[in-house]
Amino acid sequence: MNDRLEKDKIPEVSRWYRFDWQFAADLNRLPLAQEAAFLIAIAPIVVWVSGAAVPKLGQVDRPSVFGWLLWGSALAFVSARVLYYFACPQFIREYRDFGQYAARQHSHRWIVWEFWHNLKRLSGWRTIVLEASPKGLTVEVRTLDSELDQRLTQEFGNVAEKELKVFAPVNINRDIYLPIYLNGAKLALPMRENDPDLSKKEKELFWILYSQAAKERPMLRITYWILVGLALLLVTAVAAGRIYLALARL
Repeated sequence: MNDRLEKDKIPEVSRWYRFDWQFAADLNRLPLAQEAAFLIAIAPIVVWVSGAAVPKLGQVDRPSVFGWLLWGSALAFVSARVLYYFACPQFIREYRDFGQYAARQHSHRWIVWEFWHNLKRLSGWRTIVLEASPKGLTVEVRTLDSELDQRLTQEFGNVAEKELKVFAPVNINRDIYLPIYLNGAKLALPMRENDPDLSKKEKELFWILYSQAAKERPMLRITYWILVGLALLLVTAVAAGRIYLALARL
């Protein structure tokens, strides 16, 4: 089987991994970060309303640059949060790690459905499909018992010799099989209830999917962190400027 499988290295961990989506998810889950984002977003509005209602308050902001900096930080924070919501893969937003996934007490079949549905949304889906076999998660269909072999073979239909294709999972009794066609080999990724290594395979499949999802959409990830950094920089500039002016008046 190995002679017919595409050779592919297991993806290496980038030294920039702390800018992957899971850390953006961590930031957005922090109550303090959520409150800070809200306060920074409404700060320019509060300043504008107070200045309009009490003109003397508006005069405090004579260096109008502070007002523009507040508006800029608010826009950057709001843009970052909107970008995170639409660009961060849902799988990352739903589960921070395997512990959170396990706490849901899903059926052993669920991770295969998660894997299948999320494949369609990942640009690097080929990478994680190829990664499954070297990690011992797939078997050749012909090595299964005759009944399973016959049932799963029907799922492949007509496929090209050099094609890589993943078919919809097949539930058989309390087990599930994900048919994969790779370089002429008919494979299946099984999750079987009586498999003594079931929990290890669930965990491995989870992390294969998670690792790829976390580094998807690199340009949007970069944009997100630039917006967050810009917002923090502008807020710091406003705070530093206020402190400087206050000390200068002493």
